[in-house]
Amino acid sequence: MSDLTNKDAEQDTKIAVMDSTLENAIRRIEMVHKRVDDTNETLEELRLRVRKLEMWVAGAAAVVSAAITIIGIAIAADARPANALIEGSLTGEPCATHEVSSVAVQEVSIKPEEKE
Repeated sequence: MSDLTNKDAEQDTKIAVMDSTLENAIRRIEMVHKRVDDTNETLEELRLRVRKLEMWVAGAAAVVSAAITIIGIAIAADARPANALIEGSLTGEPCATHEVSSVAVQEVSIKPEEKE
């Protein structure tokens, strides 16, 4: 019976070791699940922060575009008409092209070719 008792004791020891190993594995799995849950919570918080920042960027872009539009309209309202470039230019002096053409260009005519 000694062999049977020794075998029984050996099996009890192996069962105790396996039970302990199983409990350790279960604790580790629970820790991993907790870490995953914490990571998911952090991820959700970061997504909310990114959405909030995207809204701020969109708002800032809208403000900048409105400012550029208002500045463009204000500049366009103060601009001189296009004929100012020909008649008196933007500086109040006559246009250089107009001055040169009035002095240097004479009447241009096309002569018919003479037939022989």
